[in-house]
Amino acid sequence: MSDNRISSRNVALRDFPRLAEIDRTNLWHPYTQMREYAQQDPIIIERGEGPYLYDIRRRRFLDAFGSMWCSVWGHNHPEIVKAIQTQAATLCHSSLFSVSHLGAVELSHQIVEAIREDFRFADDPTTLNHVFFSDNGSTAVEVAMKMALQYQNQIGQIARTHFLTFYDGYHGDTFGAMSASSIDVFRQKFAPSLFKVTNQSYPMQVDPDEKPDNWRMADRNLEATMAGMSNKLAAVIIEPVVQGASGMRPLCEDYLGRIKKYCREYGILLITDEVFTGFCRTGPMIASSTEMVEPDIICLGKGITGGELPMGVTVASDQVWQAFQGEWTELRHFLHGHTFSGNPLACAAASRNLQMINEYKLKENVKARSREFNYALRREVAKHPRVGAIRQRGLAIGIPIKDAKGAEDAGYLARADANRVCASALANHRVILRPLGNVITIVPPLAIETEHIEEIVHALEDSLKVLDPKS
Repeated sequence: MSDNRISSRNVALRDFPRLAEIDRTNLWHPYTQMREYAQQDPIIIERGEGPYLYDIRRRRFLDAFGSMWCSVWGHNHPEIVKAIQTQAATLCHSSLFSVSHLGAVELSHQIVEAIREDFRFADDPTTLNHVFFSDNGSTAVEVAMKMALQYQNQIGQIARTHFLTFYDGYHGDTFGAMSASSIDVFRQKFAPSLFKVTNQSYPMQVDPDEKPDNWRMADRNLEATMAGMSNKLAAVIIEPVVQGASGMRPLCEDYLGRIKKYCREYGILLITDEVFTGFCRTGPMIASSTEMVEPDIICLGKGITGGELPMGVTVASDQVWQAFQGEWTELRHFLHGHTFSGNPLACAAASRNLQMINEYKLKENVKARSREFNYALRREVAKHPRVGAIRQRGLAIGIPIKDAKGAEDAGYLARADANRVCASALANHRVILRPLGNVITIVPPLAIETEHIEEIVHALEDSLKVLDPKS
């Protein structure tokens, strides 16, 4: 370590009281009650390496929630850092409004090829060939919704202005994405400004060998609703495989295929929100490829750059793309854009990330680590009387904490017990976890190793003791 770096760290350490005060008063943290936050010393991160974060007080923390679910290789992977540095020496930004640039051109092709590879066993070849860049997951969804509305308008279906979404879904914090979401606590204070959508059940399947009792009822209601609204629906929007923000709720197997079937029958577009599940979080590159269900529009983000830089991607099918072709005066071109769409630095990170996923066999690592996690959690954590049925798809894991009455889904505000467990893991084991209501989520970097799993599970096993009556 250079003398300059040591000197810089010592200055930051001595300056902690000032930095902590600024953090409490000037910096507004997302989804954080700042009065509560101000009652404790903040953790001010200085650097990251692999699955670990290091703060200015020289403490090491295992990032078990992947810096909000986006970390693939851990922090500051040297190959992605090198790709960003190399790109920065040539071009930091160039808008895609009037010209193109090499990074966006190459990355769009890589994304299309990655999707094609995941769907290679489908009966029909994929037609998801058209990549639109934005800045984050919320905007990727916003883009998809505007794309669907404009598509329906331009094929003459001007009455199709409605969206069908699913209970307990979360699609982001921009207004269109909030409208498509249905977790009340995230949207109730903005409700007067949101547009209405139609919600349907999202049948959850925890036991991989058994469909839930409500599966057939949900299917019948879904078909009836889509048939009855077939002349009004522009698109169906769903988180395939697992709903993240509602507590890692796995979707019942085969249900996505049913949705696709009804969409085809009634001329409705299918939008899959894979911002969270894409890029191997649940195993495959594209989560919905496990059922060979190709959407008309797919939304990607989070792990696309390895979790190093912000980027959102919306990929559309040939059918959707064709509806936007015409003369300028017809205004058929897509009426949407972002200043930093396809930023060259983010493109460089994403491009190297996609290469590394294949080179280092990330899918295989996720599969192996998922099995190890499942086994390790069943050792003690799953046996705790306050722990409900553990939900897992790949390296997306939810551990429900039962309330005094034995309920597992008491809602977002009922976080006291799960928060106590997470606080104990942080204070006593320096493992960073974040609860969603009363569900503890584990969403670590995808490149974790066995020893990191043991560190996380040990922290959980010990921290669950705070729920014991005599603790």
